[in-house]
Amino acid sequence: MIRHFTELCKLIFEDLTDLTIFQDATDGFNHFGKKCPRCGASGMLSPYNGYFRYLVSHKDGETIVYRVWIRRLKCESCCATHALLPDIIIPYNSYSLRFKFTVLIAYFKRKTTVAKICEQFGIVVSTLYAWKVLLLEHKALLLGALACRKEPTLDFLHRLFDSTSLSDHLSSFFYRYAFSFLQKRLSTTTSSLPP
Repeated sequence: MIRHFTELCKLIFEDLTDLTIFQDATDGFNHFGKKCPRCGASGMLSPYNGYFRYLVSHKDGETIVYRVWIRRLKCESCCATHALLPDIIIPYNSYSLRFKFTVLIAYFKRKTTVAKICEQFGIVVSTLYAWKVLLLEHKALLLGALACRKEPTLDFLHRLFDSTSLSDHLSSFFYRYAFSFLQKRLSTTTSSLPP
C-alpha cells in the first residue's frame, strides 16, 4: 500500500466532504519518481487497475456512505501492486479518519451518553469502545507513557485534529510503526501447524 499524506488539516477546515478530500488527494497524486514500498525501486510505478471500496463519513448530522475507486499502482521492477490510500482513509476500515475523530471527540467531551453518541453516528457500542482502546494505545505510542498520562485525551484529540501539521503526525506515525493512526494492527503471526 502507498500512503499519500496531504495537507489534510487545511482541507478538513475548508469544510470539504471526505469524498472531495479523497478525490483531490488521489487526482493530485503524481506517481512518477515515487519509490516502490516493497523493493524500493524509484520511478518504476505505473497505473494498474483498481477496486471500489466504501468510505463512511459524517456531515451535517448525517452518516454518508460513499463508494470510491482506489487506484492501484504496479512496480515494473518487482511486479508488486500497491493501493493508493490518502490520509483521509484508514486502511482496512470503511470509516474515514474524520468520522472516527468526530465520534471520539464526542465521547471524550462527555456531554451525552454512549448510547446517544452511537445512535447519532450509526455505530454500535462495541465499535465505539474498540476505537477508544485503539486511540489510547496510539496516543501512548505518539506521546510516550509518561506524557500520555499527563495529557487528557480530549486535549490530545483537539491538539492533534486541530493541528496544522496533522498530516505530518499521521505520516511520521505510519513510517515509524508501519500501520496508520487509528488502524487496528493486523496480526503478523502465522500458524505453526505441523506438516
